[in-house]
Amino acid sequence: MKIAERIVMVSLVLALLGGVGWIYFSVQNERQELREAVARGDFEIPIEEPIMQDVEPEEWRAIYPNTIPLTIGTVEVEASVADTLAKRIKGLSDTPFLPENVVKLFAFGVPGSHSIWMKDMNYSIDIIWAAEAGEIVHIEENVSPDSFPSSFSSPVPAWFVVETSAGFVAKNDIKIGDEVVLPQ
Repeated sequence: MKIAERIVMVSLVLALLGGVGWIYFSVQNERQELREAVARGDFEIPIEEPIMQDVEPEEWRAIYPNTIPLTIGTVEVEASVADTLAKRIKGLSDTPFLPENVVKLFAFGVPGSHSIWMKDMNYSIDIIWAAEAGEIVHIEENVSPDSFPSSFSSPVPAWFVVETSAGFVAKNDIKIGDEVVLPQ
């Protein structure tokens, strides 16, 4: 009788361990499938901004409605702020143009290299990385849409990234060490 009891107990323990193992691996598989779905973009939140290809340059506020004043070096501009993950991912993609007096400000809120790509871009831009205090730490000029899928990042940790129309940096003599001044 003792042998039969031991066989039953071992069988129950093995069945219990098998069930726990099956549950564990099922959960891990579901997590992996979820990670792959996120990587594919299945859960991307669409931005509810209309794409306006027919907007005239003098009507730029239709594309960049909420702007704040910003100073880069000695130049005052209007900044369209990308302060959420969805807005930072979209950036200037699918916009028809960027006026000379308007920039895109990416507010990351943490220091880092903050890579920028030219996915779905229609024009070239200058890219400026600035530290938390506003000091410009890196600049990439005349970045073409043809550079996608390559990305551009700062070798020095930055807090902000500013995208301007191509030629802005050269035209306004912007250089590393200049400041980006945000409104208080």
